[in-house]
Amino acid sequence: MKNKKYYILFILVMIIAIGTMLAFNNSVTKEELLIKEFYPEAKNIELFKDISDDSFISLNFPGVMRAYKIDGKVKALISSCVGYNGPVDVLTAVGNNDEIIGIKIIQHEETLDYAEHLDSDWFLERFKNIVLDRFLNLVILDQENPEDIIQITGATISSKAVVTAVNASIGAYNYVNNGIKMSSVTDVIPQEMWEKEFNSFAINYSDQTIRIDMDELKEYPQVEQDVILINTTGTESKMKVKGPTLRNLLEEEGIDLSEFQAIGVTGRDGYYTMIDKEKLDVSEVILSWEVNGKPIDDAEKPVRIAMPDELGPYWVKMVSTIDLYDEISPKNIEIVHFFEPLTKDIEPYYYEYYGSKDKSIEIGKILAKFENVDTKGFFTMVSVDGLEKNETISLVRQRYFLKIEGENAPMNIAPNFKLGMNVKQMTHFSTTKDAVVFPEKMKAVVTTKSIGVDEGLLLEDVLKKVSMKWSSQTNFLAISEDGIVLELSQEDIQKTYLLMSDDVVMLYLGDDLVMKNLLRIEKYES
Repeated sequence: MKNKKYYILFILVMIIAIGTMLAFNNSVTKEELLIKEFYPEAKNIELFKDISDDSFISLNFPGVMRAYKIDGKVKALISSCVGYNGPVDVLTAVGNNDEIIGIKIIQHEETLDYAEHLDSDWFLERFKNIVLDRFLNLVILDQENPEDIIQITGATISSKAVVTAVNASIGAYNYVNNGIKMSSVTDVIPQEMWEKEFNSFAINYSDQTIRIDMDELKEYPQVEQDVILINTTGTESKMKVKGPTLRNLLEEEGIDLSEFQAIGVTGRDGYYTMIDKEKLDVSEVILSWEVNGKPIDDAEKPVRIAMPDELGPYWVKMVSTIDLYDEISPKNIEIVHFFEPLTKDIEPYYYEYYGSKDKSIEIGKILAKFENVDTKGFFTMVSVDGLEKNETISLVRQRYFLKIEGENAPMNIAPNFKLGMNVKQMTHFSTTKDAVVFPEKMKAVVTTKSIGVDEGLLLEDVLKKVSMKWSSQTNFLAISEDGIVLELSQEDIQKTYLLMSDDVVMLYLGDDLVMKNLLRIEKYES
């Protein structure tokens, strides 16, 4: 009987061992298939078995799990880094010139609320073509150096885990192939870093950063104020908020808010808004840590912005960073484009957004049509209900789209942009010098006139709505799609109307049609 028990135990151990081996081989097979996608012309893909046993690599790059030789040279590496909830396993594929040709997220356990785009192509493509002569660096908004990787907004820790895993592969790659010993890379994101996400926020200004945690926040001069939050839907919520004003907090730190032209506020959920100097001069930004006598919910920590004189879109929750902008180029609209003729040659992208797949246009492709885009200016979107929202140019260039059909179109959308953060039914948007008009939506906010069975838009009102300014010496040019130019005086634009029909914009002077296929209006000084 005793021998029989040992026999059964032996059989169980063998089954487990064989199962483990089969599972590993199956995993390797799947990895090899993924690797083959990066090296379709490779004649031989071979597991490099010794890499994790090397003492230098195991000590300095513990996240490196496996590597593969591609036609005799180690080029594909599997590495892992622990983020919030567990390991993020990443395949890094290297080309013939020591450059990343692509990465792939093999698996992760991160919460979808903060890392739903971790394996999206638009994020993974940020790693392509980077030469492996140094480690990668995670940045928030702007890429200043080739090795900078712009994080997924609202997913700092998960983004950091991917970058760290790739950095481990970079270190191992250079050691194995080039004999270069780079500095150590951990396989775990420090707990202190992700705790900061919930318990503190950063203020960035003039190449400096200060970080304020919850305990420190309560030591600054406090205000308690009854406020009303007015959402864009028209609903009102009364509340009593407590916290320091941004102005007073900065004063305590020796910083004068009035010296800055705008601030940008980013939440952990990816929401961003810019507040310009005009609003800052008349409305206080309260950094609320208490609402109605209770600390704010975990879902809103570390602080929530309250702006008593502004609509809900300025009341940012989960504030992670506040950027103080030294310089914002003032608006000086010189050219007004009309959306349909401007974007006629741009291939639309059918973007699936919250279950609806609608025709959309990438904003970066629209900006490429402008003669000059001032990166120190800002991108302004205005809706039919009067909501005006500013964003940085660099932000909207990064995979922002305009949904131009379906519910609430035109509306701004992005992979990391949650529903409800959008500017809906847009009348126009603008950079520093160029504005783009959606005539059908603009019709609701300007003077109109019946022309046949349609309504024409008073040109003077349209130009004023997009913030074009002019002097007594200013005149205007109407330019058609086929290059015809018509001069208009200030007296003319007071009786000139735009009419939209079948994606064609027509120009009427009084009741007379004076131009078909209008493309844009320009101003010039006589």
